[in-house]
Amino acid sequence: MNRRSTVAGVCLLTLALTACATPRAQHPSDAGARGEALFPGGRYWRESRTEPAAMQVHVLELDLRRVRLELTAGDTSGGREHVAQTTSDYARRNGLAAAVNASYFTPFKGGSKGGEDYYPHAGDGADVSGAAIAFGQVVSPVEPDEDERVNAIVCVRAAAVTIRDGQDCGGPVDHAVSAGPRLLADGQARSFEAFGQAYGENRHPRTALGLDDDAPRAWLVVVDGRQAGYSEGASLAELIAIFRALGAEQAINLDGGGSSTLAARRDGEVVVLNSPIHTGVPGRERPSANHIGVRVRP
Repeated sequence: MNRRSTVAGVCLLTLALTACATPRAQHPSDAGARGEALFPGGRYWRESRTEPAAMQVHVLELDLRRVRLELTAGDTSGGREHVAQTTSDYARRNGLAAAVNASYFTPFKGGSKGGEDYYPHAGDGADVSGAAIAFGQVVSPVEPDEDERVNAIVCVRAAAVTIRDGQDCGGPVDHAVSAGPRLLADGQARSFEAFGQAYGENRHPRTALGLDDDAPRAWLVVVDGRQAGYSEGASLAELIAIFRALGAEQAINLDGGGSSTLAARRDGEVVVLNSPIHTGVPGRERPSANHIGVRVRP
């Protein structure tokens, strides 16, 4: 998506602290396996909520002992860091078990409702905002002034996945992707004061990643939005509450809006599990610059 300017406003600290105070739910390992086993190390479920608003929450729980995370490799053939593709195409072409969209990206044009006047189309060049590493190679450099929302980085070293502030993993990594804002750090909700009240308070489609400090476990969460009567989306405080209920101590917001997509392999075929809303059309996927992929370990 395109970068967003800072909007002066009131801090969402009260909402964030409320989310922070939500009691942790039992781990699925304590209460029995949850959801549908899509692949070894990956379980999926959808939560349909009506309060405080209509909300469809898609959760992919990952056992990091059985799967590994990877980032889209760089491709400069389109004149930029990546060549845009939809999330399902990325998963399909790379033999992945699942994938979600990842970074904010430029250039971006949303396009008219149901139209073709958007950018990028599949095959067009796009640059990601902030540092990105794929297969040990730097795809995008550290860019502290590119997008103010990008204030944290996901770092992948073999089976170890961490979230750090800033855009530096502190050493060599296999994969890394900058995004933000960071939602949880050591179980504490982050404030979004610098972004203004509307930024975190308004409900939008969301994609985010959470980590469990007590086990090698991660969650990829996608919340559908902008679909009245079906799913309004989530505020950032509501997204924090979702991760705390899952048991996450660390969490980071990824690109959202019309980019939010969760694709996974079911019965051998890659399917889109949520309802994306590209150009205002429910179910239409947006080509994005890069993605977080899930690969089953041999």
